[in-house]
Amino acid sequence: MSKDRFKNSIWFTLADGIRIYFSNIDKFFLYMLFPVFGQLIGITLSFGLTLGLADKIAQKSTGISSALLLIFLLALPGLLIFMKAFWDYMVAYVALNSMTEGALTTGKVYDFQSHRQVATRRSFKFIGLLLVIGILTAIGSSIFFIIPAFILWIYLILIFQVFTFEADLTIKECFKRSFSLIKGDWLRTCILMLILGFFSIFLITEGVTVIFDYLNLTEPVCHLFDFISNKIPLDFVNKVLVYIKMDIITPDKISGWIFYTILSFIVAGLTLPIRSICWTLWYETLSELKTEKNSNKREK
Repeated sequence: MSKDRFKNSIWFTLADGIRIYFSNIDKFFLYMLFPVFGQLIGITLSFGLTLGLADKIAQKSTGISSALLLIFLLALPGLLIFMKAFWDYMVAYVALNSMTEGALTTGKVYDFQSHRQVATRRSFKFIGLLLVIGILTAIGSSIFFIIPAFILWIYLILIFQVFTFEADLTIKECFKRSFSLIKGDWLRTCILMLILGFFSIFLITEGVTVIFDYLNLTEPVCHLFDFISNKIPLDFVNKVLVYIKMDIITPDKISGWIFYTILSFIVAGLTLPIRSICWTLWYETLSELKTEKNSNKREK
């Protein structure tokens, strides 16, 4: 493989992305702490207070309206924390791209606020972009659209990079630009996405569960979620499962699923920087390739 071909390959992107990430891992880790754990704290606070005090609220409230008001007031602090952390998490999809560009030009990652402003100074456009992505995701989550949605998502996977680096484009133009960049490189982009997902989410999550099992921590941690799983009515579901000769669902299984889901979310959140770095590098690679290709066409 020639030097130029290797530089334009997904392997160079992965190698360079890993280099940038680990040379600044402390900064990326600290930056993602609140966006990730803030969401968990907010959800835990909201549901913990409302579920834990539900019986007392029912006893002391004089009616449905007063009960709902008390539940809302109890959930409000957690909801505010969650909303702030969720917004910061979404902003990170843009800020991390800007940080990567800074790391490439200066070799360092610093001044987080200036990188965040790449998204926050265009808040209305960014929220519009997120809304469109949310609608497409909701449509694509239907069983009838899973395969077309997966194909389309690969074409749109550079949407946040386009939004970051091509500020003059409208929301519609951002989608078109991502599509045009991936066109002709869909398979390579898909392979890069699968590799990133496997190593930065699945493999690390499985590795952490092995450590928990080795230290005999899995069962105690799973029991922390028993207050949720024990409140889920499983009788009807288990009757159906028995009828179709499948294993029944127990509260312990649900607690285990909750633990694994939360762990996967934490791992995916904390490793978002390495994926954003690689996608930024891939965006730059494809941009250069498309520019060179168009230049050659004009010359001919």
